[in-house]
Amino acid sequence: MVSDTLGYRLPMAFTQISVENMNSPYAEQLGRGFRRLRFRNDLEREFREFYTARSAPRGRIAGIVALILVLGAAAADALTGRLTGGFLIPLVNVGILCPLLTLFVIALHLRRLGTNYSIVASAGVAAIGLVISYVSVRVAADGVSYMFAGVLLVSMYSGPLLGLYFYHRVVLMMTLAAGYVVLALALGLGLPETLHTTAMYGAAVLISTYLSYNGEHALRRHYLETRLLNELAERDGLTGLYNRRIFDSFMRRVWRQSRRDESALQIMMIDIDHFKIYNDLYGHQSGDETLQSVARCISRYAKRPFDFCARYGGEEFVLVIYGAPGDFPQPVAEQILKDVMDLEIEHEGSDVADRVTVSIGVAVARPSSARSLAGAIQAADEALYQAKRAGRNRIVSKDANINEVETGKFRAAYKELV
Repeated sequence: MVSDTLGYRLPMAFTQISVENMNSPYAEQLGRGFRRLRFRNDLEREFREFYTARSAPRGRIAGIVALILVLGAAAADALTGRLTGGFLIPLVNVGILCPLLTLFVIALHLRRLGTNYSIVASAGVAAIGLVISYVSVRVAADGVSYMFAGVLLVSMYSGPLLGLYFYHRVVLMMTLAAGYVVLALALGLGLPETLHTTAMYGAAVLISTYLSYNGEHALRRHYLETRLLNELAERDGLTGLYNRRIFDSFMRRVWRQSRRDESALQIMMIDIDHFKIYNDLYGHQSGDETLQSVARCISRYAKRPFDFCARYGGEEFVLVIYGAPGDFPQPVAEQILKDVMDLEIEHEGSDVADRVTVSIGVAVARPSSARSLAGAIQAADEALYQAKRAGRNRIVSKDANINEVETGKFRAAYKELV
């Protein structure tokens, strides 16, 4: 069952049918787990793009707020004449922290930053944190200890505030902790106070590490479950393939893409032969299992970003392959025909073979102003009708750019045929 970080759970029956039969990277990753806080291949890159888009705006605001606070502190010192630690703090604020924070904010606004946001933000915070650690150690020698709180605040809260990845947070905290200890020893802070502040720092690092790990793990799980729920809403509950609504939406996008690329499309309409007879003979449970088996055969060939497979309705499927037939070493339609036969699902009611077979209509379309999307789909429909009429268990191909298709002819004729 899909876990409940979204506030509710999917029904068990729906989850078992849909998730197990859909080829979803989100479902697979949830099943594999991610204790090391890393997804597989493209999914990790996708998550990082999402995480950066979510965190970067907040980080930019945090940088601007920090710059304003430092400027305000410097102005307050100048106006009140209270120079804690002599001129050191105002000098550091105006001469070092303000330029550093300005560069930090500018860096976070760079458009080319992309998924490197967390690395750049971590490096910037490390530089700022080490400066604050230096000031803290210097003024602590004069008996002013409250500056150490600033070091802890930067170490513990900059990670979640800026949206840094867990491993970047750990490296940042360890860098700041080590830097503080080195500065304390180098500047002669004193062993008792150094040990005391180091112990406090270590406890803060451990607590922050634990919270950071759990926080990112929960976020990653929430991300997978949200994407999975979106996919389930777009999928056919029985076969796990995309549903008709998503097919219509996808086809409009891929049609525009193919026009831009001047690439061909193969639209394949695939229908299980004598499926109504099969259902009546073997029962609806066997019919559902057959639909799932055939769907798996077809979905194997939707491998690339613009390939697409959907349940078109009933026992009919559609497979869209981006590219002309000559782009493939072996015709996809022929492989599907063979794969379904190799399932060896018994079908005594068929007059074609003693096992379940399919008929396939293929339309090769080259999107242009002279050919509409609806016409290309209808050409595949017409090819499927011809395959049925010619005896089933076969493939009929059409060039959608040169064939004239009578809209609606397939549907009307097919109803009479069955």
